[in-house]
This record gives sequence, C-alpha cells and structure tokens, in this order.
Amino acid sequence: MPFHKSWLGYVFAAAYLAFAIPFIHRALNATGGWISLKGLDIAIATIPSSFTFGLLLETLGWRPNYSEPGVLEYLEIAFHVLVTAAVVYAIGYGIQWVLRRLTG
Repeated sequence: MPFHKSWLGYVFAAAYLAFAIPFIHRALNATGGWISLKGLDIAIATIPSSFTFGLLLETLGWRPNYSEPGVLEYLEIAFHVLVTAAVVYAIGYGIQWVLRRLTG
C-alpha cells in the first residue's frame, strides 16, 4: 500500500506537534492546586488516540499514573502523540484531496 504524501497533512501534523509537546510538558510539570488534572490534560491533547487506544489499554488493566510518570507512562504519552499526529495528517490529506478534486 503506497504512502500518499500531502503538504497540508505535514503542515497540520507539524502544527499539532508544536501545540501538543509544550502542552503536555506543562501539564506534567504543573505543581500546586488542590486538584490534579494531568491525565485529563494529556487526554485532551491526544483525543483521537486516548479515547480509542487509551480506553482499550484501560480495559486491559493498564492505568497509567501521571502524578509520578515512569518510563512506561512516557512511552504511552509518546504513542498517543504519534497516533494523534497521524490522524491529524490524515485529516490534512483528506482536505487536500477534496480541494484537488474541486479545483480540477
């Protein structure tokens, strides 16, 4: 199966990564307050992946602890970010494909 290249997909994926990495970094290093929403911040930044693969992993018994993340938690975050970047790329590819079809 060939890989279809899309400049709009690359732009969307790069913009997502430029948003997600600092957002998650800030969420993991936030201190203070009487409530911690680190897991929710990470879920929001990686919505497509965390609500598909994340729920599957939770069903299988994997519940990450973002209060004191270890190697497995960081690997899971990286996995979610990469899957979400791929979804964002596919959205950009789809938009570019539609625009090419409309403009001839």
